[in-house]
Amino acid sequence: MALTVTTTVTEKGITLVTYDNLDTADTGPTAIEMGAKLRQDSAQTTHGFIQAIGTFGSGTVKLQGSNDNSNWADLKDFYGTAIGLTAAGGAEFMASCRYIRPLITGGTGDDVDVFITLQQ
Repeated sequence: MALTVTTTVTEKGITLVTYDNLDTADTGPTAIEMGAKLRQDSAQTTHGFIQAIGTFGSGTVKLQGSNDNSNWADLKDFYGTAIGLTAAGGAEFMASCRYIRPLITGGTGDDVDVFITLQQ
C-alpha cells in the first residue's frame, strides 16, 4: 500500500502528523521538519507522543531523529530506552533535533498507521 502523510495543526498548539500504511518498504519516510512544522526559527526541544496501530508482521516501529535529514539516530523515551514498538501502543518523547521520522525495521507483511503529536 502507498504511504500517505498528513499534517494537522490544532488551535491548542498541537501538531498531529499521520503516516498511513507505513511498512518496511518505506525506507525513507517523509521526515517532520521540527522548525517548519512547529513554526520555530530553529530546532528546540519538543515534547511529543508516538502511537502505532495495525499489523506489525514481526516488525518494529522506531522513532528516529536527525539534524541533517541524512544521518539518523534512534530517539529514546523518558526512561532512556530506544523507542521500538512491536505491537499497538505508544511512547512519549522529548527531541531537540531538527527532523524526526518513524521507520519500520524487520518483519514482513506489516501495515502500520503511525500518529505523532508534537506540542508547540
